[in-house]
Amino acid sequence: MAVKFPPASFRLRQCLQEHPDGAALAFFLAVTLVLFLKYLDPRTSQVLSRPGDISNQFIWWREFGFGELRQGHLALWNPHLFCGVPYFAGFQSALLYPFNWIFPFLPLAFAMNLSMSLHVFLAGWFTYLWVRKRGHHPASAVLAALIYMFSGAFFVRIVVGHLSNLCSMTWIPLVFWALEGWKTERKSRWIAWGALALALQFLSGHIQYAYYTAVAVAFYAAVLFFRVDRKFQFVGGAAAAYGAGALLAAVQLLAGWDAVKESLRAGGLGLDLANMANLDPERLCTFLVPYFFGGWRDYWGGVNYCEGHLFVTVTGFILALGAWKAAQDPERKIFTCLAIGTTLLMLGKRTPLFGLFYKFFPLFDRFRGVSKFNALLALFIALLAAMTHDALLREPGILRGFFKPLRAGGGLFLIAAAVFFLAPRAGGARLFRQYLVHAPSMAYHLFLTGIFLVALAFFCRRTADHPRLKWGFLLWVAAECLFFAYSNLYSFDLNALRRQIAPIQETYNEDPGDYRVCTESGDYTLGAPSGLDVWGDDPMILSRFGLFVGKAVNHGMDHIFDDISRDVAPPLGLLRLRYVFSQEGDSFVRRRTAYPEAPRAFLTGRWEVMKWEDILNKITEKGFDPVREVLLETDPGLGPPSGEVQGRIVLKDLSTDQVEVTVDTPRPSVLVITDNTGRGWKARPLEGSDQKVFSILPAYGFLRAVPLLAGHHHFLMEYRPAAFVVGAWVSLFSWLAFFGFWALQGLKIKRRGHANI
Repeated sequence: MAVKFPPASFRLRQCLQEHPDGAALAFFLAVTLVLFLKYLDPRTSQVLSRPGDISNQFIWWREFGFGELRQGHLALWNPHLFCGVPYFAGFQSALLYPFNWIFPFLPLAFAMNLSMSLHVFLAGWFTYLWVRKRGHHPASAVLAALIYMFSGAFFVRIVVGHLSNLCSMTWIPLVFWALEGWKTERKSRWIAWGALALALQFLSGHIQYAYYTAVAVAFYAAVLFFRVDRKFQFVGGAAAAYGAGALLAAVQLLAGWDAVKESLRAGGLGLDLANMANLDPERLCTFLVPYFFGGWRDYWGGVNYCEGHLFVTVTGFILALGAWKAAQDPERKIFTCLAIGTTLLMLGKRTPLFGLFYKFFPLFDRFRGVSKFNALLALFIALLAAMTHDALLREPGILRGFFKPLRAGGGLFLIAAAVFFLAPRAGGARLFRQYLVHAPSMAYHLFLTGIFLVALAFFCRRTADHPRLKWGFLLWVAAECLFFAYSNLYSFDLNALRRQIAPIQETYNEDPGDYRVCTESGDYTLGAPSGLDVWGDDPMILSRFGLFVGKAVNHGMDHIFDDISRDVAPPLGLLRLRYVFSQEGDSFVRRRTAYPEAPRAFLTGRWEVMKWEDILNKITEKGFDPVREVLLETDPGLGPPSGEVQGRIVLKDLSTDQVEVTVDTPRPSVLVITDNTGRGWKARPLEGSDQKVFSILPAYGFLRAVPLLAGHHHFLMEYRPAAFVVGAWVSLFSWLAFFGFWALQGLKIKRRGHANI
C-alpha cells in the first residue's frame, strides 16, 4: 500500500506555524542573499554604493586601521591626515567592533560588501525579535522588519556608503528588544542583553546614533515609569543596562571623550552649525512619494539625498497612521507621540523643541545632522504598522474604514499630478519656475502614488469581505521594499579608484620627502603609503589646529569642516604643505604651492612666550617665518633665548603612535616638530640619553616642542592617552565579569535540568 504524504503546501504551513522564528530568520537571509549575492564574491573589485563618503573616507579608514591591526598594532594616532589626529578615539575607526574584524583577513571590496549586507540582515532580524517580544504575530513582525531594514533612513545609507551609520542603526531595535524583555520579565539576563547591544552600538562607529537612541529610550522609560509595576526597579534596570554597556565599551568611550575635549566640538557647536542637515519640511512628502525630489542619481531637493529620507513604504505608512484608532496595543499612543516628537526634532530650528533640546539636554549641542533621528522614526513607524497589521489579522473588517480616506487621498494625488503636468504647459510656467525642469518627474511620481493609494483602497475593501486576502498586506510591503532596494543599489570599481588616486603616491616617489599635500574632498592620502595631508574629511579635528587652518584659509566657524584645497594660503607652509591635488575628471592633478615650507624638525634657541590668541594672530600674519623662532605659551626653562642652533636631529617613526628621537645640541635649545600634538603625547628617555626628563609643549599652539639641555638626547615620543589606558583596563574586567555572568547563568540552567531528572 502506497504511503500518502501530506501536500507540500500543508507541510509548509505546518512548518511556519511550528517554527515561525526560524522561518523568519531563513526569510531574512534569503532576501539579503537575493539582493547582495552578486557582490559577495571574494574576487570582486566592485564596492556597494556610489562614489562618495565610502570612496573618500571609509575605504581608506578601514584599509589603514585594520592594515595596522593585521600587523599587530592598534593605531591610536593617524599621522596621515590633519597633520596628525587621534584615530582610535574618533569612534568611526571602529577598530574594536567585532563585526569589523573581517577586514584584516578578507579582500577589502568583499569585506565592505559583506559588512553592509550583514548589517541589513541583522537590522531586519533584530526588529523582528523586538516586535515578536511585544507579542505581535510573526507576520506583523516580518512586516515591521522589512519596513525598517529597507527604510530610507537605513537602506539609503548604502547608496552613499555610510558604513558606520549602518552599523550603529542596526543595534537600535535590539536595545528596545532588551528593554522590552526587562519590562515584562524582570530577569537579570535582559540587563545583560541590553548591555551587550549598547556596547556594540558604542563600538560600531557612529556615537551620534547611540546618543539619539539613549534620548528615545530615556523618554520611553520616563513614560513607562507611570504605567509599569515596580517602577524604580524598571528604571534602575534600564539604567544598569546603560551603565554596564558603557563599562564594556569604556576603552572606546573614555578615549573618545578625552579626544573630543581637545576637538572643535569640545565646547559644543553653535546653534546654526548644530542645525545643519536638518529635515526640510517639504521632504515630509517622501513618506508617500519617495522620489518626489528625484532618486540618488538626480536628487535636487534640500541638503542631500540620504539625510532625512523618510521612505517607510506607502503601505507601512498608511498602516501606521491607522494604529491610533485601529490597533489594540496599549502603547500605540506612546509610540505615536515618540514618532511625532522625533519628526519635530528633525525639523531643527523651525520648531521650539530643537531649541529646548539644544539648550537644556546634555550633549545635544555636540552633534549636527539632527535629521539622523529618521532612524528612530522609521523604527517607530514600523512598529505602529505592525500593531495595525495585527489588528487586521484578527478582524479584517476594520479595513472598511480605510477605503474612503485612501480613495480620497489617491484622488487628491491624481489631481496634483495633473496640475504639475498641465500647469507649466498652460501658461503656469512662472508658478513652477523654481522647479520647471523637474515638473514632469514630479507629476509622474504623484500619479504613481495616486494610483497606488486607489488600488490600496479597493484592496482594503475587498479584504474586508474576503479575509483570506489579509495576508496580502505583507506582500504589498515586501514588493515596495524590494523595488526601493533595487533602485538604490549601485557599485563602483575599487581598482579604478586606486588608479584615480595613484598620482599622490607617484608624487612621493618622484619627489621623496616628509612634506605634506592637500587633497580635494577626501581622505585619499590614506590610500598612498607615503602620503601625509594637512587636511581630511573627518569630524575629529583638534581644536587649535582647526582654528589655525580655518583662519589661514579664511573659513569661518560655519565652514570650519569644509574642504580647503581651493583656499590654501602661505601660512600652511608651517605644516610643510608642498602640493595640492585637485580632481579633474577621473584623476587627480597636482600643483606645487611654492610656500615657505618648514622642515619636519629643527632646533632653535629663539622663543617667545605669549597667549594662544596672540600666537594665532602672529602665525597667520603675512611673512611670518616659523623657523626663525618658536612661539610658546610657557617658558621652556632653558634660561634666556640664545639664537640660532646647529645640531643633529634623527627621527625614526616606529609606528603610527611612536617616534624615536635622537638629538645632539651644543647648547640649550627647543626641538620643534611640525606634527600635531595632543595631551596624549608623552616623551620618555631611552638608553644613552644625557637628559632624563622630557616634556612636550605646544609649539605655535598646536605643534610639538621639546626643551633640551646641551648634550646628547635619545628619547621616545609616544601617543598613549591615560583615558585609553584606564578605559582598556575597565573594559577588560567588565568583559570578564560579563562572560562570568553568562557562565553562572549556564550553570543555573544545568543544575535546574539535573534537578528535574
